[in-house]
Amino acid sequence: MEINSYTPYIPSTNNSSLTQSKLEKAYTEKDDQELREACQEFEATFINMLFKEMRKTVGSGDSNFALDTYQQMFDEEIANSASKGNGIGIADMMYNQLASKLNNTYKSTKEEAK
Repeated sequence: MEINSYTPYIPSTNNSSLTQSKLEKAYTEKDDQELREACQEFEATFINMLFKEMRKTVGSGDSNFALDTYQQMFDEEIANSASKGNGIGIADMMYNQLASKLNNTYKSTKEEAK
């Protein structure tokens, strides 16, 4: 997903057909799915960071490199699984916020082009 697909505002070319076509492309189903996946990946990363910080608060006991590696991999998989389901809600909030901004940008630029 390219970042410029979601930031099409350039004052000198705001009404150009190039900007309009970029907005229409960004509003397609494919980009909507990519936005949702990016939000889920962010949530998985956030959950994984939470797990990492929580593990620091617990005594390490008989910790060694192999056990630490396994726990990191386990936490990463749990975080990915959690974000694929309902997660903790961050992905949904981010998606709703970013999708509405994309929708508003698309509508306002389309009205200005008329």
